[in-house]
Amino acid sequence: MLPLEHLQTTMARAVLAMEPAIAARALTAGKADPLARLRIYQNNTRSSLTAVLMAVFPVTVRLVDERFFRYAASEFIRRHPPTESRLARYGAGFPRFLKSIDTLSDMPIVAETARLEWAIAEALDAASLPARSLAGVENMDLGTSPDIHVQPSLRLIVSHWSILSVWTAHQQDATDGHSAWARRAERVALWRAGDSIRLVQLDRANFAFLHSLKHGLGLEHAAGRALALEPGFDLVSALVRLFGDGLVTAERAGASSHSNAWRQS
Repeated sequence: MLPLEHLQTTMARAVLAMEPAIAARALTAGKADPLARLRIYQNNTRSSLTAVLMAVFPVTVRLVDERFFRYAASEFIRRHPPTESRLARYGAGFPRFLKSIDTLSDMPIVAETARLEWAIAEALDAASLPARSLAGVENMDLGTSPDIHVQPSLRLIVSHWSILSVWTAHQQDATDGHSAWARRAERVALWRAGDSIRLVQLDRANFAFLHSLKHGLGLEHAAGRALALEPGFDLVSALVRLFGDGLVTAERAGASSHSNAWRQS
């Protein structure tokens, strides 16, 4: 008889890796076929994890059709089973996995759209801190480079493809979402607003401004980066929008381990 912890680990590996033979010897009680018994758990697990991925990546499902998505999800689950108990955290590697599928090599916008949808899932799972009003800092001296802390849900994505246009088209129940496909750089900021998500397309200067603030580089650095890209960058207008969108908080949020790497294009 296996120790309980060893038995649980063996069973979990057998179910998640979809390799029933590993645990078959441990399931010998009664006359029931141990492999048949284990496949019940495997099928339920695969079905549940596929449903999670479909809920997180609904636009991606529509881009490739449900049958292909289920196939891709099944392969992803087999190769990359969950490593933690919170299902809300499952799927981080799925966009990268889609990029590795040969049949999608001529459709890079699929993986890029999935990357946007994962950022949305992250933002919805992030904390929402009390927003700081502009009135509360009306005497702020911009020359002293005061600290500006942004909401932890803020995510910034830059893509060479029209990911926001595709995502928006599918929110409007477009019958031909493919018409929004284009090789066109889009820089997207998104954050949690209550129980919903705000998404905004940015130019290079405003993207760089938010990126610097998100990574705690300070207002002076953020303004300098934006001005280097766009000499006509309006700092006052940018700050008014920042506060108006509720993105400024008095609390410093911890750096997100899932934040997207930024590359200026």
